[in-house]
Amino acid sequence: MRSRPLTITLPLLVFGIGLAVMVAGGAGAIPTTDSTSPVEDDVSGELSLIDGTLASEHDVVQPCAAEPPDDFAAPEGGTDEVIGWVEGYWYNEPLDISVDDGLDEDELEKLSARTAARFEAMRCITADDGLPPVEIMDREQFQEEQEETFGAVGDEERLFDNAKMATLLMVDTETDSIDVRQQDRGDRVGGYYDFVANEIVVISDDPDSLLIDEEILAHELGHAIQDQQFNLSQYERPTVDKDKGKLGVIEGDVHLIEHEYLRACEADLWDEPCVTEDGEPGAAGPPPSWGLYFKDFQPYSDGPNFVEHIYESGDGWESVDSLYDGMPDSALYSVYPEKFGAVETVDVDVSDESTDDWERITMEDELTGEDLAADTIGVAGITGVFAEPDLQSAVLSNEELINQDPDNPGQVDPTNPQNYAHDETEGWRGDSLVAYTKDDEDKAAVWQLEWSSEADALPFVESYGEALEIHGGEAVADDEHVYELNTDSFEMAAAIEQDGEQVTIVTAPTVDDLQDVHGELTVAIEESGDDADTGDDVTDADADDDGAGFGVIVAAVAALTVALLARRP
Repeated sequence: MRSRPLTITLPLLVFGIGLAVMVAGGAGAIPTTDSTSPVEDDVSGELSLIDGTLASEHDVVQPCAAEPPDDFAAPEGGTDEVIGWVEGYWYNEPLDISVDDGLDEDELEKLSARTAARFEAMRCITADDGLPPVEIMDREQFQEEQEETFGAVGDEERLFDNAKMATLLMVDTETDSIDVRQQDRGDRVGGYYDFVANEIVVISDDPDSLLIDEEILAHELGHAIQDQQFNLSQYERPTVDKDKGKLGVIEGDVHLIEHEYLRACEADLWDEPCVTEDGEPGAAGPPPSWGLYFKDFQPYSDGPNFVEHIYESGDGWESVDSLYDGMPDSALYSVYPEKFGAVETVDVDVSDESTDDWERITMEDELTGEDLAADTIGVAGITGVFAEPDLQSAVLSNEELINQDPDNPGQVDPTNPQNYAHDETEGWRGDSLVAYTKDDEDKAAVWQLEWSSEADALPFVESYGEALEIHGGEAVADDEHVYELNTDSFEMAAAIEQDGEQVTIVTAPTVDDLQDVHGELTVAIEESGDDADTGDDVTDADADDDGAGFGVIVAAVAALTVALLARRP
């Protein structure tokens, strides 16, 4: 493990499958502090810094926004194209509401309309189809709903996800990964936009108060406006990597505005103070899996910087709008924006080399009816592998995983808190993970990855071996790239094989199972029995040279149901 001179506790930002709102909280969480931030210049319409701080309301509102009349009367003629006026309220219009005793339904509707108008004025798009209703849900009720949803995950999906998450070292072999996902979502989601039901749900520990943070409301309303303009339901996100790639735009776009909205609130740039919820938000304690946390958080951390990169290198918001017509299909591009349009990813096809005892797990996509048999993990998931089991003993150190605020050393960068650009991810160009089962009980997986060069693959190979050792793995005598894990948590074997630009990882219940799961694996495995001839290769087969396959390979992501896909935080 690497040295750890920097000790930082992450703010426990919460999210879920789809577009869920993030809630900060938790013991020891670092408070978000002000820092230099890109703001809107009223003259040029470009992002710029003004003395390192926000200067006035006019630096937040874009030139595209209409100028409100002195009496805040409704615009004359049609209002669909008027930016900054929503359902009777202008972005700078004072509201006749009282927050001392919480918000009633009428006050919440007023606040929602003005918040949406402010989002319009900052983002230069309009809410032309009305606003969705906002529902406040008790966290206990939300957790019960999650229990029902995750309980409906099918046997094949559960087997696949358990095999995958064990191979990624994010959930041990003795724990059901679906239970971990359920806990993570139930404890940490602070709200979501449901584009199927067209409603916003805010999770609250005190739902009777109807008091929420205005910038979080802006985030959810922003997704609703996004959906009206760009039809978010059109984007298929069947693999981890495609999901994070597209969410980098969807979340990055809205999150960038939320960051500026929050700073405007904190600097009192609006005509009246923003509505905020007193006390600490609900989530507490570390996540049930740090690897899952880092994997899922990537679009929220890198997305705003990626969208800002597109804004600044192109034609402002017009260039950002054009992203919705040509979505990045990989998280590689939000982690490394300079690769977008310059570097192509590859499809990887894992040939089935298992014996008859092992069956590849396939599932049916409920949305398309197609068979799903593989997942692409990508750079977000790879970083998650090396963030386990915790921030003090993972392969990647705190200093490597967490971005510090450049203006407040020792504090987390509030706009880009986590780092996914590592030697282990920079040369990634594609991967595919398939899972197997024997007797519908034992689980195994083959994870094949492609890199830009043989040298670029080496950091990943070395770090994955180190990660296995951190989780209790010991190299077997005959091959230093074959590991046995026999701990209270992990009971499995793993093999790492590199052939030029291709890396293949195989996991199975025992060392003897590895070859049965993937016959093209060339490893020196000690045969069982008293008369074993140690040192002999089990197979003479050569590793597959043809790692890159053809066609789009899709995967079943745990709990890939319509309800979960619909939830947009």
